[in-house]
Amino acid sequence: MEEKKLGKFDAFMLIICGIMFADTIASNSSTGVTSMSWWVILGALYMIPSGFIIGELSGAYPGEGGIYDWILNGLGPRWAARTSWLFFCCGLFIPVSSFIMCSDILFTLFAPSAGMTIRVIVAIIFIWVFAFVSTRPMSEAQGLTNAAGLVKLALFVGVFTMGIVYLAKGGVIANDMSAAALAPQPSDTLMYLPVILYCCTGMELASASAESFDNPAKVLPKVIVGSAVLAVVLNIIACWGMLTIIPLDSIDLDLGLLDVFKIATGSDVVYTIVGLLFVFGVFVQCVTWQVGGNRGTCESAKSGELPAILGREHNGQPIGAILICCILGTVLLILYAIFADSASDLFFSLLSCGVIGSLLPYVFMLIAYQRLKKNGGFDHYDGFKAPAGVAFSWICQILQVVTLFLCFYIPGAGWNDAVVTNTLGALIMIVSGEIAIRWAAKHPAPELAEEKAE
Repeated sequence: MEEKKLGKFDAFMLIICGIMFADTIASNSSTGVTSMSWWVILGALYMIPSGFIIGELSGAYPGEGGIYDWILNGLGPRWAARTSWLFFCCGLFIPVSSFIMCSDILFTLFAPSAGMTIRVIVAIIFIWVFAFVSTRPMSEAQGLTNAAGLVKLALFVGVFTMGIVYLAKGGVIANDMSAAALAPQPSDTLMYLPVILYCCTGMELASASAESFDNPAKVLPKVIVGSAVLAVVLNIIACWGMLTIIPLDSIDLDLGLLDVFKIATGSDVVYTIVGLLFVFGVFVQCVTWQVGGNRGTCESAKSGELPAILGREHNGQPIGAILICCILGTVLLILYAIFADSASDLFFSLLSCGVIGSLLPYVFMLIAYQRLKKNGGFDHYDGFKAPAGVAFSWICQILQVVTLFLCFYIPGAGWNDAVVTNTLGALIMIVSGEIAIRWAAKHPAPELAEEKAE
């Protein structure tokens, strides 16, 4: 029986689930009211233009693998494998950081006195429930993704609405929102820009499952561009809502979003409901990233560029890459927990490493796009075209490189607080990738070895 194809609404919810990072509303807002200005700037110069570019790539190359497929066509299999490996590594850091946050929220709601050890144990349980869900067929998981997308939209709009409710009740704006305060101040905000730019990524996730959609070359470009514009608007209004209610120095990176609803409504019941919805939305977000990111890993492994175990599939999902990722993620969580002082510290430390792993592939993606444009790679395609695509690709590329630099050193402030973990994380990701590629070349899967022999 042929699997049911997914439509425009499904694609939209999949992208919303992947790019609306409810778990980083608090960290974005921690930049201060300038976060709204940065969202306008980065939205205009990065997110919306990259949405145009990804939309064009999705229309012209709608094959399975998404960004892997684009880099394969633009830069060749070796660079596609490197990109896939970075997404695989990103699948270690991002879900683990998100699950320690989810665990922390659940214990705050139901057992606030619980220690760090039990919180880590629950985060590990999250990892393995996540592994099970991630290996289900796309058609089965889509209902979950649609629900999570709607929950995320509700959370972003809800934070904005709580700001209005708070003011209507006579509340005083918690932070200075004058024109002078809105002006970006590099010395105070640059350390958070990598997280904001990270929140501009993920628009290609639906493209990684292009074979599941009906007419992907037509559907995906429109949905991707629309999602990019909507995401910029929602992030700006969510930052406004949080900064209207909570003083900057009181924003909790884990629980800030829940605090907004508690302060505005004064209801413990609302606080608990929002907390549970938040955990659900973040959990499914991680599933979306895991499956979308590891499709490229699976394709690289099946072509012999990465170890064969990463190419195993089940129910049409990259089960080999997902299970290896979860095993390593469990180990990583335990190791990081040993050195973290609190769940909040653990979350931000892991997220910071994940940002590097998620941004580097986009550097390669834009180079591939530029190469395809130069070499006639879009001559066969008469669908959606990115306005000033090549020019904007260079602007996006510069912003990516600058942001990666800020993960290590912040002009005016010195070395990033996470410079040691970021440096080690980046080195491990890059070096292990080269080792994995060379291992795969020396130990090809039996069927690939037979093909080469013939």
